[in-house]
Amino acid sequence: MIRLSLHGIGTALADGTDTVDTSDLNSYFAPRRLRRVDHFTRMAMLAGCRALHDAAGTGQEDLKAQLPLPDNMGIVISTGYGPSQTIFEFLDSIIDHGAGCASPLAFAHSVHNIPVATMSLFFNNPKPYTTICQISGPLQAGLQTAGCWLNEGRVQKVLFGVVDEKTLLLEDNTKRLLEKRGFTSEPIPIGEGACFFLFGPANEAENSKYGILELETLSAQELQQAKLPSQTYSPARSLHRLAELGITATATQQTDMVCAAGPELIAAVMQSCPSCCIEQSRNKFGIISTIVKG
Repeated sequence: MIRLSLHGIGTALADGTDTVDTSDLNSYFAPRRLRRVDHFTRMAMLAGCRALHDAAGTGQEDLKAQLPLPDNMGIVISTGYGPSQTIFEFLDSIIDHGAGCASPLAFAHSVHNIPVATMSLFFNNPKPYTTICQISGPLQAGLQTAGCWLNEGRVQKVLFGVVDEKTLLLEDNTKRLLEKRGFTSEPIPIGEGACFFLFGPANEAENSKYGILELETLSAQELQQAKLPSQTYSPARSLHRLAELGITATATQQTDMVCAAGPELIAAVMQSCPSCCIEQSRNKFGIISTIVKG
């Protein structure tokens, strides 16, 4: 079981299927510095800044001041497809101009670890950082990584975020694959966004803003036998499977993305009573439970 204290939360989410508005990032950094930062990275940076200010309790008037960075903070990003728009821009440049004339700038921004490296650079935080890219259980994988880093003493805090962006290619491929598999019902619309959390060791629960999170992984049979709180959240994509297991859950976001469990975890944390978020990972289920402070 992974146990973490939760100190801050920040989001950059869209309204339904709209594109996330990242213009508020200009409140934290000079627009000139941001001119080459891609949309995926801008979402991550904006949600990360908001999580840090939430943890520090600083307001709008403090945004232009130096970011309130904790001592010895690592950064972890989990994503389904990474900065997919820049990845395909690089591949398009190979198709259009050949490997010898492909865009070096597009290649640099297509590397999956570049967004978190950009965050570290802008935050002036030369500490450990990494990116996890997987389409199954990205929230669980990130929480496990954060827990390992804190238990090892590698860092004292972890700024962890889940990020996904919407692209036309992703929407087209999703529709095509669902039709190929025989799905006839209307698919859940594709969304995008970023959710960030500032974590510390579990022994810092008394000083944390949001109490404790506990992660455990269960099989379908174990989940059916588990005693879940009445406030249970899960991504919309998993509601049907949970209903088959006799479990009632709520999805606050009616859009789909690989990292859709991020907003649902925030919904669970914001409850004043014990609650949980369930993330399905193939035939396993990650149960992230909240232990309310006090």
